[in-house]
Amino acid sequence: MKNVKLPFVFFLFCSSSVIAAQLPGILNDIQNQAMEITKEDYVAGKITAINDPEYLGDFTNHTAEHVLMVADKTLEITKAFNKAIDEGTFQKKDSLAKNDEDANRINFGTGIDEKTLVVASIFHDSGMKAGGFILNKEGSLVLDDNGKPKKAVDGYDIRKNHALNSAINVLSKRNEIIRLGADVDVACLLCFAHSKSTSGIRDLSNKKDWIIAFDKLDKVVEAYNAEYDKKIYFNRENFEKNEDLLSALTTSALAIRLGDVSRDSGKHAKSQSHGEIVVYRSTVNSFADNAPDEAQNARVYNYRTGYVKNLFSRQIHVGEQNNVLNHTKVDASGKVFHEMTIDDGNYAPHATFQNVEEHCGELESAPDADIYIRIVFNNDVTSYYKNVYNQMRQAYYDAKGDKAIKIVFEWEL
Repeated sequence: MKNVKLPFVFFLFCSSSVIAAQLPGILNDIQNQAMEITKEDYVAGKITAINDPEYLGDFTNHTAEHVLMVADKTLEITKAFNKAIDEGTFQKKDSLAKNDEDANRINFGTGIDEKTLVVASIFHDSGMKAGGFILNKEGSLVLDDNGKPKKAVDGYDIRKNHALNSAINVLSKRNEIIRLGADVDVACLLCFAHSKSTSGIRDLSNKKDWIIAFDKLDKVVEAYNAEYDKKIYFNRENFEKNEDLLSALTTSALAIRLGDVSRDSGKHAKSQSHGEIVVYRSTVNSFADNAPDEAQNARVYNYRTGYVKNLFSRQIHVGEQNNVLNHTKVDASGKVFHEMTIDDGNYAPHATFQNVEEHCGELESAPDADIYIRIVFNNDVTSYYKNVYNQMRQAYYDAKGDKAIKIVFEWEL
């Protein structure tokens, strides 16, 4: 029998509870090739998480399995966005009029090709490893005692700056990515923009936010070139001089943000340290008044690192594992909606709604987009828990005001 070299994703998923989506045609080849290019980065990320079990070890994103899922979700989301943009139903009508009078505002557009979306999705967490650059809150490089760029070693710095270092990783592999037929500078920006805090792009339609991100990238590219023999570069002029490209980038950045948070988790989610995370549901207090109390005595176990000790991490896992399916579609009126499927509506409602708010947070970064969230359940929700969900939604509306994302529960459809 002839020896056959199987793609990296085959070996990756042989022992995984998450299955990689089979992308259509050439895109599946692009996905496999992109993963092959950056696979060592994800191996390094796994080792980094194993060495930091108290912080990085329990995250259920930033893995190779996760980015494959993000590629599938981002393509689906982009199709829904593009359909609505073409039909004129994606952007709020009042923002279109206002943006025409404000040179600082960007309307949503289409045009980023699917190859670039796949490559950006695969690379977007490749910087989640030790050794990357660190930016401070002002967007300047953090320097060591010798005046040289300090490198991320502890878990907080690694996670906080992983979007930046994923973007730099894309630029450092420019030739390989060009051979895949993808736009390197767009992929770089999508990696960077998937983090609101690190990139500084809080409002995707705000041109000034994008300029801040460009400036940050320029600083780090300069520092990289001063340190390494292999030089990299970032073409910011492509975006500053091409309004259509920036409009398309804005739409794709929202797609990858929403794709990133659209984790179909469920039971036995795999962590960055590659240990399965199990929530013992019988230990969760589903009658508590808040998420911390729901998870206070919850037993959450990472099969590689042991019991999860951090209370906030436990409540995240409790809520996240109750969100088992995410899709983004266009309804009969032409509006885009993001549908979240909750496994059990009578279990841990506060921790679950905390996960809903995480999805809302990504959509809030696109205030000009007309998108709502639809929540469906895999079981019959009792009147008690329907009331709890209604109250949590109202509290969210009260807290966010006009920035709130509309949420529709299945019992209202």
